[in-house]
Amino acid sequence: MRPHTNHRILVIDDNRAIHDDFRKILCPERSGIDDAEAEFFGGPAPVLLQPAFEVDSAFQGSEGVAAMRRALEEGRPYAMAFVDVRMPPGADGIETAEMLWQLCPELQVVICTAHSDYTWQEMVVRLGNRDRLLVMKKPFASVEALQLACALCEKWQLTQEAAERLAETERIVEKRTRELREANERLQSEMEQREQAEKHLLRAQRQECIGTLASGIAHDLNNMLSPILLSLDLLKIGLPEASKDLLVTVETCTQRAASMVRQVLTFARGVEGERLLLEMKCVIREIEKIVVGTFPRQITLETRIAEELPLINGDATQLQQVLLNLCVNARDAMPQGGTLRIQADALEIDDLCASSNPGMRRGRYVRLRLSDTGMGIPKRIIDKIFDPFFTTKPLGQGTGLGLSTVLGIVKSHEGLLEVHSEPGKGSTFEVFLPVAVDQPVPVSGADTGSAGGQGQLILIVDDEAPVRKATEKTLAVHGYRTLTAADGVEALAIYAAQGDSIDAVLTDVMMPLVDGVALSRALRKMNPSVRIIAATGAAEESRKQDLKALNVSRVLGKPYTTGTLLAALDDAFSETAAMDVFGSTMNSEFRAA
Repeated sequence: MRPHTNHRILVIDDNRAIHDDFRKILCPERSGIDDAEAEFFGGPAPVLLQPAFEVDSAFQGSEGVAAMRRALEEGRPYAMAFVDVRMPPGADGIETAEMLWQLCPELQVVICTAHSDYTWQEMVVRLGNRDRLLVMKKPFASVEALQLACALCEKWQLTQEAAERLAETERIVEKRTRELREANERLQSEMEQREQAEKHLLRAQRQECIGTLASGIAHDLNNMLSPILLSLDLLKIGLPEASKDLLVTVETCTQRAASMVRQVLTFARGVEGERLLLEMKCVIREIEKIVVGTFPRQITLETRIAEELPLINGDATQLQQVLLNLCVNARDAMPQGGTLRIQADALEIDDLCASSNPGMRRGRYVRLRLSDTGMGIPKRIIDKIFDPFFTTKPLGQGTGLGLSTVLGIVKSHEGLLEVHSEPGKGSTFEVFLPVAVDQPVPVSGADTGSAGGQGQLILIVDDEAPVRKATEKTLAVHGYRTLTAADGVEALAIYAAQGDSIDAVLTDVMMPLVDGVALSRALRKMNPSVRIIAATGAAEESRKQDLKALNVSRVLGKPYTTGTLLAALDDAFSETAAMDVFGSTMNSEFRAA
């Protein structure tokens, strides 16, 4: 802290003799006698113990105010002022003190007054009870004036230091307050992020629990629906048209139930599906046609797709289902009409963004954004909309599986789904799908038909008796011969005895003792070229990967139709025939060489 030494004094008095008296008292000169005495006796010259005051004079109040103004402009203010009360014809000392304090509030003022001037009470009434005001009665003693000058200059210095300390303290307090405010804002932001992460975690845990329960129920339902669908195809043979209509109704209801089970499984475990390189632009265009052709005219569709949209690995049918479900929800949220916007672009997710969004990883993504201008979603239910069977629609107008299916499909594509909504202002769903590592030209597969059997022997393995019987009769009607086994142990015994005559094995995946994966592994050791087709009522991707590693021809999802089953067998025999032709050709060329 810099020193604030200030010994500048302003004397305002209309009597010039008073000014001379103050100078003699405050600025004494060393006499020649003192110097001669020091030289004669060989001692040091006497040293003045009082400060070196700098005294300026003014003879009227206006002159004193002008002197103060100049001192302030020069940056050298006065520490104190001796002001006479009576200074005719101009302003008196009281008025002058008021004007000086308006210019410099910290100025120390001594009012010099005679007994016939203002009383102390009158001065207090005029100036107030100020701590920078003193009164000195005339005539005054030299020591009195000197003591006042020394004390008030010291007081001015202490006042300035205290003010500077106070200002520094205020700066420190302000800085600390700002730091605490910023720290509090950061803490609040971190708490909000943590609360959001906890909400995501709780929702994920809730969905996982529901999914586990739903997966087990779905497996049993699929095993019940499989023989129903297969039996319906058998019952249609030879029946009159009237009875066939009734069977079609039963079949439609059964397929609808199977579809609901698939949606539950999609939510519970995700659906792997067929992963091909896709252009989301083409998927969006297909949905655009459906929306334009079927949605009410009061709903306006706006589509914005980025020019350079990278390819993704995905299942076109499943992603179309995602977009369609979201579009249907948007339509239902706008019963009086509105605007539906579908946008697609690419963006880069960095580590900071990924850390603030649970489930998201660093990398490139294709972002699909579907927004509507509908009624919006209340905050109290926004965390429940992805739960299966949760719906706000009236009874009979929704199953509550749409958004849970969407979430399951997005998760199976290693993507992320976010929703932003405000009641009365619409909703926005954002789907983030990771970009494919390789970006070649997308490919498309071709469907293959089925030709029926030609007496091939099929070993049917399933622990559910209705499924075995329905499958056995279905294959028999379509030209196949069959053997049946109730579990994997029995199947291995049959294959060990009649393996040379068995053309293909159709096995369930989830069975007690020896399941479908273990059975396929054992059959491969017994006969590396055995044809194996698996069927499962639950979407367990780990087992599907194991079956794929064992070169299982197809994995059918229960319940499957007669056409699906026959097509799978036809594919298995067609692939084997092609390999046999290729092997024969290679052997012929080898012998010719």
